[in-house]
Amino acid sequence: MELRRKDFLKGMRVLDFSRYLPGPFATMRLADMGADVIKVEDPSIGDPARYLPPLAEETGRLFLLLNRNKRSLAIDVKTEAGREILHRLIPKVDVVVESYRPGVMARFGLDAETLRTIHPGLIYCSITGYGQRGPMASRAGHDINYAAMTGILDGIGNPGGPPSIPSVQLADLAGGMAAVEQILAAWVRRLRTGEGAVLDVSMTDVLHSWQVFPLAVEQSGEPVTRGSHVLCGTMTAYNVYETADGRYVALGALEPKFWNRFCDAVGRREWRDRGFTPPDDPSGLYHEVAELFRSRKLEEWVRIGEEADCCLTPVLTLSEAVRSSLARERENFFALDHPAEGSQVMPNSGFLSARDKRTGNPVTPAPRRGEHTAEILLEMGFRREEIDRFMEEGIVEGGESR
Repeated sequence: MELRRKDFLKGMRVLDFSRYLPGPFATMRLADMGADVIKVEDPSIGDPARYLPPLAEETGRLFLLLNRNKRSLAIDVKTEAGREILHRLIPKVDVVVESYRPGVMARFGLDAETLRTIHPGLIYCSITGYGQRGPMASRAGHDINYAAMTGILDGIGNPGGPPSIPSVQLADLAGGMAAVEQILAAWVRRLRTGEGAVLDVSMTDVLHSWQVFPLAVEQSGEPVTRGSHVLCGTMTAYNVYETADGRYVALGALEPKFWNRFCDAVGRREWRDRGFTPPDDPSGLYHEVAELFRSRKLEEWVRIGEEADCCLTPVLTLSEAVRSSLARERENFFALDHPAEGSQVMPNSGFLSARDKRTGNPVTPAPRRGEHTAEILLEMGFRREEIDRFMEEGIVEGGESR
């Protein structure tokens, strides 16, 4: 199945200085929508994610998943000549994305103030953990720190137990999606007014904005601790249960109609209208329900959930989720061949389709470091002899490396 990119952002050119996960995730989504994303990499090492295990053949699989549909420009931004080349590119660029700590891009002469002097209509997006200003702006951090500082991590886990680390990088991915949201909003305004923008995307800010339900609970006077509120396992109808074969199901029968459907489907009408009963209730309802779930295998519970339509689903492993009929019909995963790294299974951003005949270019694999350097510079008006000289001097790289 060959997927093709949407062309929603055809005509947008993005200069991407970001590395690792949040920025590349954001620019991947822009590229999937048709933007021309130019990934700026150091000629000697490139994006460090290229070497981050697990590896395919020689390249990190995370890098391969995050950098499809992009072109690579390998250029030494620490040299004056490298900066001059980039300054010459800026008038032909619409968006800059970077994910360094505050002040780093200024040392390279590539900060928002400098580049918007060259191109006032430029949209400049910085993605950081704690923002461009504030008491923690200069602090180092990773996903676990941002989740910890926003109260998100404290809410994950069982009552009385320690916080649990999520299996996905919530802050990194949320920050990447928020960056796309802000870039698109700024792009719409620029199309209308010609005005550029400086965007300060803080991953902690984004996770703070996610605390809507816990805040609603706290402001009602109830305590908010691990497993303390209604959507954290404090009711029988909204919980996770073990099955007879050691698997798990998720019961999300939050509304009475769904709980009652479940009760009818398992022949326990005496449980009807009691779904909000907490696990520690003296009636023992939760334990009766848990015992019932342990009496049948997962396959049977899947059938009951489908027939009763009561918000009862299996807890799938990742491999099961990728192979599921839901994922297949929705085109949520696809295989992409890389000439040097083999085939990779990739998640769909939602902007790739094999069915929509209005879509644009085919999906392309992650580039080799500097693979498109000469191509990009020629497009931007540089002469061939200039490019050859830059390569000889080591200011840019031509793309023979991984």
